[in-house]
Amino acid sequence: MRSLSSFQRQRHQLTTFIARLEDDVQRLQDTARVLEQRISSTQSALERAETSWQETAERMRMYQREHAGVPRASLRTDVVFRALTASLSSYRASMRSLRDSLAEQKDLLDDVTSTQQQIITAKERERSTLVTTISKSQQELQRLRSNKETLLAELQKKQQSAQRVRSMIANLVARERQREDQRKRDQARSRTTRPSRESGSESTKPERTPSAPGFARRSLPWPTPSTSLLQGYGTYRNPKTGTTLENPGIDIRAAVGTRVASISKGEVSSVTWLPGFGSLVIVDHQNGFRSVYANLATVNVRQGSTVQQGTVVGTSGENIDGALVHFELWYGRDRLNPTTYLR
Repeated sequence: MRSLSSFQRQRHQLTTFIARLEDDVQRLQDTARVLEQRISSTQSALERAETSWQETAERMRMYQREHAGVPRASLRTDVVFRALTASLSSYRASMRSLRDSLAEQKDLLDDVTSTQQQIITAKERERSTLVTTISKSQQELQRLRSNKETLLAELQKKQQSAQRVRSMIANLVARERQREDQRKRDQARSRTTRPSRESGSESTKPERTPSAPGFARRSLPWPTPSTSLLQGYGTYRNPKTGTTLENPGIDIRAAVGTRVASISKGEVSSVTWLPGFGSLVIVDHQNGFRSVYANLATVNVRQGSTVQQGTVVGTSGENIDGALVHFELWYGRDRLNPTTYLR
């Protein structure tokens, strides 16, 4: 029998794959729109070229009728005739080029449309598999909840994952500091090699860019429509196992499938899966703060993507403790009580 972790891991892989497919579909739709605009523009240019060709051809015919039987002896007559002939040749070449371009663009649009349909079909197939996986995961949860020993094992996995999150945050902070140190070194080298603006004067120091403001208390929206807590921040006792546990964030009551939104703008620095925490998203708000959204049934964002306040990062899932969203808030390496900042 497959374990709960196995089902949850498969669910994470499916949801992140579906998110990538949806991004691909969006990019293809954007490409299709650009191609359609180019096709329309090329078609208009072709029509204008054909109209100009017809007008020039008509002038050529009129010229030939008016000068029928008259030798092209004068310079003026010969120049006009050669100019009209050159115009016709130019328009013919332009129309050939435009027709070739139009055909190529239509072929490319057909390829894009075909690829888009294949991706949509694959996405629907993966969604069907996801529904089955979620159903089996819920059945396994019911089995685990009825057995104290297996329940305790799942809770221990959750505590271990909490430590993993702490390590992930510490690594993100360390990498950020390395980038900042490198930026300062680059700026220092730039100042030493940059010539002074006036002969004999010292180099002008660059202006310091103020850091982004932090979050004030009671200033942030909740990540879910619900503000009801299943479990608050800090130490608590599990009534079923009698064990004392540490909650590094808050567990918000949320029916499975509830939309989970980013509390503020930022960049997605991590999308992963952890036992007991399920699918997990970390958003760097680029002001020292980071937010963590865990126990997600589906994930709507990718690592490196930019989010705004209210951007849906995923939907809520269910774990051994029930249907909930696990939410954490960090400042640097320091863990914070989210309810201090949520309004």
